[in-house]
Amino acid sequence: MATGGCKRFPSNGCFDEDLKGFEEDTMTKFVVWTKDKAFGVDDPKPGSKKIMWELQYVPFDGVPFMVVGRRVYSCHQGVDKHKHDKQTRQLQLLDDHSDHCYKKRRSLLKDTKKLDCPARIYVVHLIRFPDYKIPDDVHKQRKECAGRLRRALTTNPSEVKSEEQYVACFPGIEEHKNHPVVREGPVDRSSSSPKDGSKTRKKQKCGILLRQISDLTPRLQEEPFLDSLIVRLNDLLEDVRRHSPKDDTLPLSDTPPSKTVRYLKSVSMIPKKRKNPGRFGRPAKAKKSQLQALNADVM
Repeated sequence: MATGGCKRFPSNGCFDEDLKGFEEDTMTKFVVWTKDKAFGVDDPKPGSKKIMWELQYVPFDGVPFMVVGRRVYSCHQGVDKHKHDKQTRQLQLLDDHSDHCYKKRRSLLKDTKKLDCPARIYVVHLIRFPDYKIPDDVHKQRKECAGRLRRALTTNPSEVKSEEQYVACFPGIEEHKNHPVVREGPVDRSSSSPKDGSKTRKKQKCGILLRQISDLTPRLQEEPFLDSLIVRLNDLLEDVRRHSPKDDTLPLSDTPPSKTVRYLKSVSMIPKKRKNPGRFGRPAKAKKSQLQALNADVM
């Protein structure tokens, strides 16, 4: 599923597998933003939790449930929740060294991959009680069924049948902001084998990583890091060339030509000066010889 929406999963492992496929299909990456301690625990106990029938991301289906815990995933290029701590730490370092540093130093702007993308995934861990399902969404039925369920959990909880469920709400592609997203739809696996589809996704992932490096490089300020980056990129380029097809018709890289190549190419495009075929020089030469003969006769 790559277009967003809510899905139900019988276990946390099933959700993790679906999340991995969602990230591959949309060429995105999500990290944990917030998490309740009880989320994902084995064999959760109902206890005195509130009996609920629906939530924002859990529609009503007639089965009562209790919320064990919640987890929120944020796009890895989302809001930097440690931004305030970083600024405070930087100001503290400046204050500590203000009395000892007299030499003016060049300020280095350290970039971050956080771009305030608002895309998030909301997951809820539930305990459901299917034996207490009600046919209609009526307040009276809700109240009576919740009372019977509460009394059963209090008197004999081992006799109450329950099941775990994870409900996840995925964002759509349009919810990603401030950074590129490769594809806007699900992967078409009908025309290729699973192995070919995986290879295509990996190539596209390499492409987006290279574009992100290209976009961030002009903003780098630290010269030592630039030197090390050049060395690593050269090594990477050599590795890619070794694994690329040995075909002269395929370009090995998209590197622009050097200044010398551009100059030679521009010189070769200048039309060469045509040699004078002599059509215009012969009449002038004949007239000159006639004048010389006349001058000789006069003398």
